[in-house]
Amino acid sequence: MKLKVIFIIIAGLLLILPAISHAQLIGFMLDYRMKDIQSVVIDDFEDNDNNWQVTASRFTDEEYPQLKFGVEGRPVGMSSTYSEEDNKYVMGVKAAFTRKGYNSVTIYPEEELLVPGRAETLDVWVWGANYYYNLEAHLRDYRGIVHRLPLGSLHFMGWRNLSVNIPKHIPQTVRYLPMEKPLSLVRLVIWTEPTERVDSYVIYFDHMKVLTDMYTQRFDGDELADRTDEIWSSQ
Repeated sequence: MKLKVIFIIIAGLLLILPAISHAQLIGFMLDYRMKDIQSVVIDDFEDNDNNWQVTASRFTDEEYPQLKFGVEGRPVGMSSTYSEEDNKYVMGVKAAFTRKGYNSVTIYPEEELLVPGRAETLDVWVWGANYYYNLEAHLRDYRGIVHRLPLGSLHFMGWRNLSVNIPKHIPQTVRYLPMEKPLSLVRLVIWTEPTERVDSYVIYFDHMKVLTDMYTQRFDGDELADRTDEIWSSQ
């Protein structure tokens, strides 16, 4: 009797295992998506073409915050990728407050910067002055919702590349045409720690970019999907 039960169990496993393997293979094929990962520069801060501006929260000291372009002093870490003429200048920000607390400095372009493709990572070179401050990037999705992404602490000296992974729950596509719903960069925000000094602070930025999936599925009539917004925005 025991041998019969064992035989039935073995026979059942022999029938089930191939089916499970086949189902897993089909699932893998359905989940697989082609990708074309590219590094795309959002702003190299060589000039102020995007008309960057700066504001600060309450208790800002007089004459602050200040924004300055055309500052020479790019990161050495970028020397092997870009020539000095291609990336010579950086953007500087100076701020000061009259009291400690959760003060903030907001740096933003005149118009939000489009993030092409389906972005996976955002990074920017930052020159820190070893203050216990923190940096955030704010991205807007197609629904108008702004997401605050922490780039990290600014408690370091000199240049450092700060990056953040863009969470999967932030939508960048829909199942309808046109499917692509790119994000936009709204602002960068610096927050001061309540125990840190705030009488004078300087920070520099250079070369903000994204790693993004630029793959587009092609099909008959895809040019209409690509041009739909353009077609219907004009009367």
